[in-house]
Amino acid sequence: MTLSSQTLYRWGIFPLWLLLTTTIFFRQPIPIDETRYLTVAWEMWLRGDFQVPYLNGHTYSHKPPLLFWLFHAGWAIFGVNDWWPRLVGPLCALLNLVLIRQLAAKLWPNQPNVALLAPWVLIASLLWTLFATSTMFDILLTSLVLLAMLGFVEVVKGAELKGWTFVALSIGLGLLAKGPVIFLHILPTAALMVVWAGDEKVAVSRWFVGLLFATLIAVMWALAWALPAAVAGGEEYAKAILWHQTADRTVGTNIHKRSLFWYLPFLPMFLFPWLFWSRFWCGLKTMKVWGDLGSRFCLVWLASIFIIFSLLPSKQIHYLIPMLPAFALLVAKALQQTVSSTQRQISEWLLPLLFVAIGVFLMLLPQVPGLSKWAWVQAVELDWGLSVLAIGIVLSGVLLMRRELNVMSLAAAVVVAIFVGFICFFKYNDATYNLQPAALQVKAFNDQNVPVAFVGNYQGQLNFIGRLTQALPTLSPEQLVDWSAQHPNGYLISLEKDRPTEAFLAQGHREYWLIFRPAAQFALIKPL
Repeated sequence: MTLSSQTLYRWGIFPLWLLLTTTIFFRQPIPIDETRYLTVAWEMWLRGDFQVPYLNGHTYSHKPPLLFWLFHAGWAIFGVNDWWPRLVGPLCALLNLVLIRQLAAKLWPNQPNVALLAPWVLIASLLWTLFATSTMFDILLTSLVLLAMLGFVEVVKGAELKGWTFVALSIGLGLLAKGPVIFLHILPTAALMVVWAGDEKVAVSRWFVGLLFATLIAVMWALAWALPAAVAGGEEYAKAILWHQTADRTVGTNIHKRSLFWYLPFLPMFLFPWLFWSRFWCGLKTMKVWGDLGSRFCLVWLASIFIIFSLLPSKQIHYLIPMLPAFALLVAKALQQTVSSTQRQISEWLLPLLFVAIGVFLMLLPQVPGLSKWAWVQAVELDWGLSVLAIGIVLSGVLLMRRELNVMSLAAAVVVAIFVGFICFFKYNDATYNLQPAALQVKAFNDQNVPVAFVGNYQGQLNFIGRLTQALPTLSPEQLVDWSAQHPNGYLISLEKDRPTEAFLAQGHREYWLIFRPAAQFALIKPL
């Protein structure tokens, strides 16, 4: 790699991150997760209670408060706004890119190009790219996992105080970010130190004593929030944060329950485009996969986390995001292997052709059998498909001129494709993902003292968007008769599968409808 290309790889990642970040301004917060987390932060802010999270007037025990505190920090500086909370995710993504470069430099100090390539591989790993701008917990958690892994390597390299400080900080913040799941992401790699450390002179007993002390310090730090919060939130909230949201949700839950092999079919999508690039596989064949500390470390990290999360009953695709840096590091290392020109040309055309095929598919999307049932598919225009097709053609041109692709061109292709995809998808789906009309209608009812209630399971979708200053009452179907009799001038909101022919307001809500009806029409309500 020449000096000019090194400079480009070192600094070019930041404009690419910035391009990805701008997608937050082309969409509204996505229900139900993003809108719910914004509402929790908003209610904490309204109450002036930064200890116990609340959702629609009730204690919210599903997540600890770190992400909400980050929202509050920005609001304290800039005032309450929409853009700061949505920028927190991309800033955490930027931290991912910085930390993976630092980790690669520690793992392969004699191969600086691996550190230059690793952020480019990560930013273009499709699963990571899709969630890098989300207002969720996973990218934040990934930063903390990376910090812990950097700490482990520092300890093995001899910087014990620095390394264990990183680990304690990671666990403590991880517990405050997403709870005990941080242990599942980092302790397997720590426990298998004797497998990956190799010739490094690390005393096993000293290692586990250091790990124990770092964990105890982190747990004490997390309990400094959890114990007072448990007292302030009441008995039910205390039981939830100290037990039910840890053991129950991890092992005994039926939420998102999937089969043992549920993740496997998604792996080609998660790890696109690298699994489809012949240069990666050629490099992997010539690479001594178990031949150095860095490769062993990443393999143990990657394999142990994938196995553990496959064994757990609760599965969601974003649960695996924190393991993606391990894969990105392995790809970056494999790409440093010397590969013959003949090997490089094997299947090199596959990725440009895949982009072309995806572009053609998007152009034909409204005619694809089975997909026409979704209204947004019928709204898809040629611009989305043509844009992806153009990316494929540009990649083909690069391959023709240079006779090979490189990491930078592939990363840029993926990020630009995702950028275009976000803009187009939310342009076609604005009516079903933008809940602002419904939220502003509820605020208008509140301002006019018109009674309004939600029928069924409400997840706080409207509170922050409408800046509601009071909880939205919720009703079970059995309560409809009494509530309607007591509030004849009120309105009822329900989430329903089909749009009725008549309604005061029908607001798209992803694949469903938010329906506003006068209280007198309660008999027509068919909540999900």
